Amino acid sequence: MKTRLSAWKYVKNNKRAVAVLVTALALSFMAIYVIHVLLQTTVESFKPITLEIPKKLSYANLSDKAYGVNREDYDTYEDYDAAVGERRGELMESMKRRQGIDNVTYVQILKCLYQAVVGQLSYEVPLLSPGEIQGFLNHVDAKLVEGRMPGGDGEVLVDSAVMKNAGWEIGDWFMKDWYGETFRIVGAIRSKYLVSVGTPMGHTNSGIYLVVYNDETATDLRSILKEEGIKLSEEDVVVDAAKGRELFEKDVEDVIGTVVSVISLIVTIFLVILVMVSYVSFMRNRVNEYCLYASIGYGRGEIYGMILRETLLTFAMGSAIGLLASLGAGAVLTKLVIESKGLVGKLIYGDRILSIFGIYVFIIGMLQIPILACISRIKTIDAIED
Repeated sequence: MKTRLSAWKYVKNNKRAVAVLVTALALSFMAIYVIHVLLQTTVESFKPITLEIPKKLSYANLSDKAYGVNREDYDTYEDYDAAVGERRGELMESMKRRQGIDNVTYVQILKCLYQAVVGQLSYEVPLLSPGEIQGFLNHVDAKLVEGRMPGGDGEVLVDSAVMKNAGWEIGDWFMKDWYGETFRIVGAIRSKYLVSVGTPMGHTNSGIYLVVYNDETATDLRSILKEEGIKLSEEDVVVDAAKGRELFEKDVEDVIGTVVSVISLIVTIFLVILVMVSYVSFMRNRVNEYCLYASIGYGRGEIYGMILRETLLTFAMGSAIGLLASLGAGAVLTKLVIESKGLVGKLIYGDRILSIFGIYVFIIGMLQIPILACISRIKTIDAIED
């Protein structure tokens, strides 16, 4: 009485041939996943700047006409400038009385550059008096972890992750390529917002902004300004939660998502071709074996079932080993590359793991074409002699 054709026996007795296929599948799995981990580092790293900082700080660089003061109503520019300053002061005091706003200041700011794996992002660094800096740190839940607090002009505290990212150390010049030897880094701070803060040095800056100390209930600065009678135009710069969300979705998620999709498509096409060629060659080498099974009474359906079970077993082993190898490689990559550069990364991306499994299911489906073609050509023992 014939028994069911075993898929495992062939795997066990042909370890080298099966190991080559399993290794190829595992390495392909790891390649797709590690590339995803590396590219998604940009998304994770830019989240604190675009999505988290606006929960604590908003910025507005308003033109003079935004305050609704008409230059023609004043004889001298000094009178006009004083009127704008008065309107600005009234705005700041009114905003301070709003629920969800702790403080509003009007100060010079710098720009700090944060470099990710793909792309870079700049964000605002307010320049405050030494006496105001501790209050700023308290508001953003930041603590001094190295160095000292600013006590003089042109001294800056930088987030420790940003310092790693830029390769800075305490005592280095802050953004030297932009501001020259003007602002000295005197301390490192740590918070989940990647904020930095400093003291002014003359008129070296990237603009003078309203800096709003808000909470999560007052993150829509544009709407607040409109309610306060500010006439916003294209000349005015407002950096709030809505602006951060727009930047994140359009310039970060969409761009990185497109890059990941293109790379995954290229790798998938290459993988499909490689596996198809390998399996066709693999099955051709076993034609005599299949003919022998047919000669001793096994039907094409039973032989097909054996081949399918072998394929599923091979892909299962390749996927399992690939997943473990991917998590291991991702952990090493995170520790040695991502964290050492002051970037933020994740180890587990469930959606990407599922998508790779989906790719493998697709490949198994495509393999049915050569498998069925091979099954259709199976003959009895006479085919062996041919």
